[in-house]
Amino acid sequence: MARRNIRALQRRKEKKRFYYLIIPPLLAAVLCLTVFPLIRRLLHVTEIVVQGNHHLKNEELIALCKIRKNSELFGVSDRDIYRNLKQSPWIKDAAVRKELSGVVLIKVTERLPIALLSLADKTFLIDNEGIVLEQMKEGSVLLLPIIKGIDPVKNGETYAEAVRFVGVLYDKRVVSYNGDVEITGQKPEDIALKIDKILIKVGMGDFEKKLGRLAFVRDEIERRNMTVEYIDLRFADKIIVKPAPQEAGVGGTTEAAHNGKKKKD
Repeated sequence: MARRNIRALQRRKEKKRFYYLIIPPLLAAVLCLTVFPLIRRLLHVTEIVVQGNHHLKNEELIALCKIRKNSELFGVSDRDIYRNLKQSPWIKDAAVRKELSGVVLIKVTERLPIALLSLADKTFLIDNEGIVLEQMKEGSVLLLPIIKGIDPVKNGETYAEAVRFVGVLYDKRVVSYNGDVEITGQKPEDIALKIDKILIKVGMGDFEKKLGRLAFVRDEIERRNMTVEYIDLRFADKIIVKPAPQEAGVGGTTEAAHNGKKKKD
């Protein structure tokens, strides 16, 4: 008799434990399925706040998001808003937050234009990854380096090298005295810089080191008041400077070591 009572008590405890474990989650699920859609329909967008944009206007970004005031707050998912924003090449990254008050906060990180791409009589703004941001409007003037005649599609490897080089130029704040800085080349090893009408053969890689050597040789050229046809920085142990024909006589070249000493070939 005592054993039967004990077993009955155990069964009651197990039933209670079962109810406690199953019933609350079921009730929560039912509430979610019934209440959340109702709340979703009741909550509306009261304000759209945009932060971090410098080039794109607030109205342009809001149009990209495909949300508007008084629309359902959760009518467009955060993932869809992010995907819509990324359709603009100017948007590097974005974050979206919705508040139950109806405020939608959109924070964007825009790409920074560091150079121009001149191709087929058209000029485009590009960033440090070589992403084409937009075509320049006629009459616009920006004192940025120009990658000239290097097609990103047909000549991708050379274009990537030119973009890396122009990124170093931008970081080092290398500018021309008159605003003309051009990067050209049909192969990565042929990358060349034209600055103040002087052709500078740069080649591949070691751009920071080569720019340091360029600063040295430009100072020497100015000090000697030379007119130069080209400067060749592609060699590790020397800098070749070719004076313009009127100064070189028969067009000879000058080699300059980085310590300032010069000798004639």
